[in-house]
Amino acid sequence: MHIPKKALAVMAAALLTGTAGIAQAQEARNVIVFLGDAGGLPTLNAGGILAHDKPLSLFIQSMPYVALSDTSSANRWVTDSGAGMTAIMTGHKTNNSMVSAIPTSPNGGVTAVKTLLEYAEQRGLSTGVMTNMKIWDATPAATYAHVASRKDKDSIFQQMLKPHLGDGVDILIGKGRADAVASFAARQTTAEKAFAGAGYRFGEDPAIVRDAARAAVLRDSDFAPIPAVEATIAQLAKNPKGYFLMVEWDMHTSGDPKKGLRHVVEMDDMIRRVQEIAGKDTLILFTADHSFGLRMGGGERGAPLLQQYEAAAGEPGVTTETNDVISVQDGHTGEEVIVAASGPGADKVRGFMPNTRLFDIMLSAFGWKRDQ
Repeated sequence: MHIPKKALAVMAAALLTGTAGIAQAQEARNVIVFLGDAGGLPTLNAGGILAHDKPLSLFIQSMPYVALSDTSSANRWVTDSGAGMTAIMTGHKTNNSMVSAIPTSPNGGVTAVKTLLEYAEQRGLSTGVMTNMKIWDATPAATYAHVASRKDKDSIFQQMLKPHLGDGVDILIGKGRADAVASFAARQTTAEKAFAGAGYRFGEDPAIVRDAARAAVLRDSDFAPIPAVEATIAQLAKNPKGYFLMVEWDMHTSGDPKKGLRHVVEMDDMIRRVQEIAGKDTLILFTADHSFGLRMGGGERGAPLLQQYEAAAGEPGVTTETNDVISVQDGHTGEEVIVAASGPGADKVRGFMPNTRLFDIMLSAFGWKRDQ
C-alpha cells in the first residue's frame, strides 16, 4: 500500500509529539509522600473493615502501583521510626534512633546524609511537613534534621530554624507546641520570636498557611486533616518549580486500637482528596516506616466489626492483647509494609524492594540524580 510522503510526515510528527508527551509525563513537578506511622498491612486491613465493613474498601487499596518494602534498619531486624524514615528520605540504612545520619565510627560519630527535602530546597522547590504527631519526632525530623539520637529535640528544633542545607521547610504543621516553648525558653527566647526570626508566620490554626509562604503551625491538640492538607497544597502549589510534601499520620494501636484504626481512615480520606486536587504532575506515595503487632483474629460477616470488637472487649478478663476479634501486642514488627503509588514515576513501584529504593523512586520522578 502506498502512503504519500506528506501523510508519512504528519504521522511521524504525531508520533514524535506523542512520545514527547509520554516523556514529559514521566517527570513529576510535585512529590507527596504519605507516611502511616506503624501502618502495616494488618493495620490497614483492620482499619478498612472496621470503618466500612468490607475488605479492600480503602482508597489506598485502589492505587494502581503496589510493592512490598523491607523496613529493617542497619543494626536491627525491626526498625524504629528514625531509621525507617531515614532510609526513605535519604536512601541510606542507618541504626535505630538515628535521624538522617549514619554511623561513621565505633565511638558514636555520625555523618549527616542529605534528605530529599534538602534536594528540593536546593533546587528552589517549596517544601512542607505535616504530622499529627510532634513536629520534632523522628519521622518529621528525618526530613530536615540530622542527629545521632531522635531524643535530641533541642538540636532538632535548632536545625528546624537553622537548617543544614537550604532555608528550611516552608510549611510546618504538627504538635509539640509546649516542647517548642520549653526548648526555646532554655535559650532565653520564645518560640514566637524564634520562628518569626526565621521568617515564619507562627500560630496554632492550620488555616494561616493559605496566606503565608512560610508558616509554622504548632499545637498540642488534634486538628482536622483534610482542611490542613488542602491549605498546605494550595500554598505550596504557588511555586512554579513545584513542591515536596511529607504527611505523617500516627497509626499506632497500642492502648486504644480504635484510635489508631480511625487514623487509618483519616489518612486514607486525605489521600483520596489529595488525588483529586494535586494534579496529574504529582507523584503520590503511601507507605509505612514499620509495621505493628496488631492482628485481626476473628469477626463474622453481616455484623459491624466495631460492635463485635467492643462486645469482645466487654467480656470479663479480656484485654487488648487477648481480644479475639482484634488483638494488639504492643511493639513494632519486622514484616514488609505496603508501598502504593500513583502519578509520574509510580510505575517503578513494583515487587519486593528495600525501603531505601523509595528515595531513588522519588528522586527519579523529579528527574534528579544522587549527589556524588
